[in-house]
Amino acid sequence: MFSLICAELILLLILKLWPVQVDSSTSYNDPFTDEVIYVERAIVTQQTNAPAAPPKPQIPVPVPNDEVIEEEIDFPEFDEVITNFDAMGEEGSSETGGEGKLVGSPEQSPRVFRIVEPTISDIAKRQNIKAEIIVTFLVGIDGKVEEAVVSEIRLFNGDSYEVVDQIGYGILEATLEAANKWRFTPARDNGERVKTYVQNSFKIGF
Repeated sequence: MFSLICAELILLLILKLWPVQVDSSTSYNDPFTDEVIYVERAIVTQQTNAPAAPPKPQIPVPVPNDEVIEEEIDFPEFDEVITNFDAMGEEGSSETGGEGKLVGSPEQSPRVFRIVEPTISDIAKRQNIKAEIIVTFLVGIDGKVEEAVVSEIRLFNGDSYEVVDQIGYGILEATLEAANKWRFTPARDNGERVKTYVQNSFKIGF
């Protein structure tokens, strides 16, 4: 009997001291649930397209307005350049002008490489003069004209001509001025440069 009573007492103590479990389903009250939050109304903005970039400035194209000046350019032949270099040591520095042996019939005659035509006045052109002027050149050892002389004047009348002494209108003066601007490769005799005479003609009015 005593054992039964002890067993009941132990059972009662176990039930009394057994820990009570907390119900996890218990609701939780959030103290901030009733708080009201005010948000200002957002203003919707729309970005406009940026203006187009300005066009690149056009680069001005230069228009040539240079005047064309007709000028006679003297291009000497290769033989003339070599000749001048041999005679002077340097082109344009000759000190032998007027010197050299004069030969009447050299082995190699001078050859012209620069021709200058005479400038005839308008008055002479209106006279319709047709003439052939024979000029005798004295060509130096540097190929320059040392002397120019009118040898003969042929005045034409149709197909025939007559030899005259003068034709006027400044034609002879203009012819000699042009003749002095001619250039030649110098004559050679026995391998040396020599002075000699040579003839050429100028035709006027043809």
